[in-house]
Amino acid sequence: MPSGQTTDNSADKTEANKALIRKAMGSLGHNDMRPLIDALDDHVVWISHSPASHIRWGGEHTDRGGALGLLAKLSSVFSFRKFEVDRIAAIGDEVWAICDFEAFHPPTGRTVTGRNVLCATVKNGKLTSYEGFFDTLSVLLQLGIEMPQPPR
Repeated sequence: MPSGQTTDNSADKTEANKALIRKAMGSLGHNDMRPLIDALDDHVVWISHSPASHIRWGGEHTDRGGALGLLAKLSSVFSFRKFEVDRIAAIGDEVWAICDFEAFHPPTGRTVTGRNVLCATVKNGKLTSYEGFFDTLSVLLQLGIEMPQPPR
């Protein structure tokens, strides 16, 4: 076997998992969620770390139907113009990414920008778990929602 070559395909698998996340998340910015929907495992667990009491798509969503419901709620409020992976790292099935987004909010007529940090698990070419964090405060402020000031 040539030097530097191995029989282990873990590097190929890691690169394939990163490519799947780039394509799936990037599809949000093209208003064509088909690549993301196609990537969802039937038993996916999708966690959005926003309070469900204040953000319609916040909380834990289980199975494909739950994830599709989350995506429907998200797209009913925002029309993404950009959703791009800025940085990405992976080890085996685990993929971490920082994404930049820009989205139009029809009710206010405003465009917001922000970052999304995610940790995902990809097994056999399917997204089996997603855990994401948006800069929710920054988005709310861009939408003109004033936050109460703490007492002095």
